[in-house]
Amino acid sequence: MIELAYYNSGLRFFKLKYPYELDKLKIGRFDYFNKHLGMNDYMGNFSSWLKRQSVTLIVGIDNVTIVGWVMAERWKQNAKDGHPVYVLRAIEVSPSIARTGIGRTLFVLSFKACPGHMLTKPVNSVAKTFFLSLGFQEPDRNCPVDLSSYPGYLFLPEAYELQSIPHELIMIKGGLVECQNETSVKDILRPAFTLNSLQDAEVTPEKEDTLIRSIGLNNIAKAEPKAETDCNCAGYSKLSSIPVIADVADQADSQSREFLKEHKMMTSCCCGEYMTHKYVVSGSSRGFLFVCTSCGKERYFLKNQ
Repeated sequence: MIELAYYNSGLRFFKLKYPYELDKLKIGRFDYFNKHLGMNDYMGNFSSWLKRQSVTLIVGIDNVTIVGWVMAERWKQNAKDGHPVYVLRAIEVSPSIARTGIGRTLFVLSFKACPGHMLTKPVNSVAKTFFLSLGFQEPDRNCPVDLSSYPGYLFLPEAYELQSIPHELIMIKGGLVECQNETSVKDILRPAFTLNSLQDAEVTPEKEDTLIRSIGLNNIAKAEPKAETDCNCAGYSKLSSIPVIADVADQADSQSREFLKEHKMMTSCCCGEYMTHKYVVSGSSRGFLFVCTSCGKERYFLKNQ
């Protein structure tokens, strides 16, 4: 995990990187997503989301208990100006710290950690007013993201200067830079995804709308279920364009790789990272391919005879 900021009161904020990091944490009390979306297994959902390269999950932790979280997801394509685009999917704060500005803090950290434009779709007028106060705008014809097929979305440009950073919040510049660099490396190494029709069975059905809870807003309406058609949310995706590393023996066709899971190697990569993404490879050269999660180097290919 990468620490991004903290309050002197002890509340700290981290970007989670791997599902196993959740083993050290506890989940606090959360009501809204449980009551309205049937999300009764927060840890299970967090773990599943962290397996998707498109997701950025940031949590607020009090001691070892998660008391707030925000999830953003990479849009399926870059903006017209070439910049990445992220969708702010959900923010939730424990009722015990509601109305203390923690939801706003989570938003600020999410925007800073995701280097690109940001979109969100409020579920009602109250939520819309909140997001407009943060700097989101109604898209116009000059908007660099084509939202003609996605009514109701608001747009926040990458260059927007945030005006709502709590003065008590102590930012960790190194953590934010690391998070931004990590996201940029993944974007370079894994630029193209192809959606399949299978939903990840571990994930509670998600909504297209952005949901907000316990950040000083009341009477947030329940979002109507909608199909997830506008973002990389359909389970594990096939990677169609990963650079081939010349010094790896027995290269596999990059068009035939399918992500399986994360795998920890016994030895570290040259960049110091132990974690890899494991892919099943079909075609003329079948087997399992292990790619470093940090630098993208192809670590190992296990041929299936």
